[in-house]
Amino acid sequence: MFHPVMYDRSVPVGSYWEASAGEPVAGSDPLAADERCDVAIIGAGFTGLSAAYHLLRDGGMSVRVLEAGAPGWGASGRNGGHCCFGGAGLDANEIAAKFGADVARRNIDTQRASIELVRDLALAEGLEIDRQGEGEFCIAHTPKAFHELAGEVEKWRRLGGFDCELMPAEAFYERAYRGPDIHGAMLFPFGFGLHPMKYARELARLAQRHGAIIHGSSPVVGWERGGGRHRLITPNGSVSANKVLVATNGFTRDDLHPAFAGRLLPAISQIVATRPLTDDELAAHAWSTDTPLYDTRPMFSYLRVLPDRRLTLGGAGGLSGTPGSAAQWTAFLSRRIATMFPAWKDVRIDYSWRGFVCLTADHMTHLGEVADDPGVFYSLAYHGNGVAMATWCGRAIAGSISGRGRQRCHPADHVPALAAFPDSRAAQMASDPPLRPASREEPV
Repeated sequence: MFHPVMYDRSVPVGSYWEASAGEPVAGSDPLAADERCDVAIIGAGFTGLSAAYHLLRDGGMSVRVLEAGAPGWGASGRNGGHCCFGGAGLDANEIAAKFGADVARRNIDTQRASIELVRDLALAEGLEIDRQGEGEFCIAHTPKAFHELAGEVEKWRRLGGFDCELMPAEAFYERAYRGPDIHGAMLFPFGFGLHPMKYARELARLAQRHGAIIHGSSPVVGWERGGGRHRLITPNGSVSANKVLVATNGFTRDDLHPAFAGRLLPAISQIVATRPLTDDELAAHAWSTDTPLYDTRPMFSYLRVLPDRRLTLGGAGGLSGTPGSAAQWTAFLSRRIATMFPAWKDVRIDYSWRGFVCLTADHMTHLGEVADDPGVFYSLAYHGNGVAMATWCGRAIAGSISGRGRQRCHPADHVPALAAFPDSRAAQMASDPPLRPASREEPV
């Protein structure tokens, strides 16, 4: 899992997004001096860049962002590009059972708001993100799975107050595509696809236009405190700040800060992209949708055909970060394509890449302030669905840092602070006694 290749910023990720995103973010040179600012943000992904933008847009704080790679190098530039519901590892029924129906409803409201935030930012600021489709299809691969989708429809109506469209296989064929093992589908009414690396870079440029200074290739290798300030040390400089936001998600190192050691578990996700499909190949499966899709298989797949006609398909990526494991999981996803789309079984895979999603022991996203280290804030753990939720959490934690407002996250104050994985390798590797992680927290 912790193989060095997963953290090597000098090696191209090898993703389709990286190859097609255009120019990298200009003006994101490595930190090369000792600087000061009001807020230092560690991590230039969706969370850190959204926080930087909202801190600056809404008033008066100087912000520097430190990124170990380039902006969007981590999960923000590697994911499937589904701007959709998610963030927690619990579904709405599980949240309702654990925290109550009112909390589950607030959870759903927040997820809807997170999608709307991405949409509104892109429209209002003219962000080029290659937005695609509307909603999200869930494909039932067995009759039992289709029956269970009826329960999903009822759940969203009861807790969310909205309807999802349940359709038999023939109706799905007319709306999306034909293939084996399709026993019906559900169309979820919220969400869309986007180009995640373009979105990350556009967020970075947006933050820069409002005054953020972004330093790429600037990993934090030391952390000192004095005079009520935090000094973050990088290989060629340092930043002294009143407040720090940790926004490193699945790439958070255990030695970055003891409050997070052993409390975040990275999990690997793998994605492939084919060569562009021909007209005849698309017609072979009657492909007619630009809506993102996912299915109900074990180790489910998420997929879509991009505007340039490449199929992208992703899913689990195993427990090993080695190059050999990457090759095995590329082969697995290639076989999955052959199973779902027999006419495309020999289509060449042009790109294959992987990255970390971030899990917590309680299966919830967390954001807040470390109780025993004032001025240290965090927003972490989106459980593989961070495009929308990380953007929303960046705005929410910016409000907490600035004191301008307290955006209530779901499920509000009901979730305890970040808990350790007692048997995790991360916990065993932690050399410092952990701080009490947080009490002033707004977990999601």
